[in-house]
Amino acid sequence: MIIDLSKDEVRVCTQLATERWLTKWESIDRPNYAQGKANGKLEHELLASIRANVCEWAAAKHYGLTWSVPWYPNHEHWNRRHLPDIGTTTEVRSVRTATAIPIWEKDEDKVIVATQCLDLQSFSQVFVYGMTISTPYMVDEYFDESIGGWRIPLDEFVESNGITSI
Repeated sequence: MIIDLSKDEVRVCTQLATERWLTKWESIDRPNYAQGKANGKLEHELLASIRANVCEWAAAKHYGLTWSVPWYPNHEHWNRRHLPDIGTTTEVRSVRTATAIPIWEKDEDKVIVATQCLDLQSFSQVFVYGMTISTPYMVDEYFDESIGGWRIPLDEFVESNGITSI
């Protein structure tokens, strides 16, 4: 399902991403994130934050759920790390170049929504692949040692317009 976003929606997502980036100015990266940056596998944090915000808002809009808005200073992370991206139990993950969505043990019993920003020039279109409850997919065939978690293929996510338990 393609979700079109207005210029106003993109503006708000972008402004919040900028505020998040500035709030985390000079923060120390976790080792796995620092390694990803060093390897050139990760995009600039500001672009990643815009993309994440746009995808979270698109999924919230599509499913009619609240958006938790990911802005807080680093010292609040431990108090907020369990808050869902949208709704009451839903995490939104976006892919850029991959064909699978990563999940970890911390995602057990959460609903995972897979998304992809289709328009990286204006961030105005997001593809929502669908959702899945992650626990059944924490199986050996999807385990990826390099991330210490599982990579769930995008074709495992199903569009679920009628689900109300997220």
